[in-house]
Amino acid sequence: MLTFLDLLVVVFMVLAALSLLAMCLMFLVKKPIVRKVCFYMVVALGIYAATVGVRIGTFLFPAQTAIAVLAGGASIVAFVMERRSKNDEKKFLVARIIASVALVVGVCNAFLF
Repeated sequence: MLTFLDLLVVVFMVLAALSLLAMCLMFLVKKPIVRKVCFYMVVALGIYAATVGVRIGTFLFPAQTAIAVLAGGASIVAFVMERRSKNDEKKFLVARIIASVALVVGVCNAFLF
């Protein structure tokens, strides 16, 4: 029988594995379509991690809530930058870096602090 804490660990492990896989593929794969799909996965996981961080720290931890909001906002900024880049590789690289940093901060904020 799994307790809620066990389920939280399972969710964290799945999120960490998916995040690591998507970030590695996003930077290592040469095909632009696969890169964009991985980028969208990273943005979606970053927004999910930010919402988890906001729900965890709603009233008791205002600093954790602020960090989660900033991480979610950075994910949205990365998505907007990618959509406005118009196949400019440098802007897409900056958007990928921002999305990766936002995902790492969001996961660390939600599950490790």
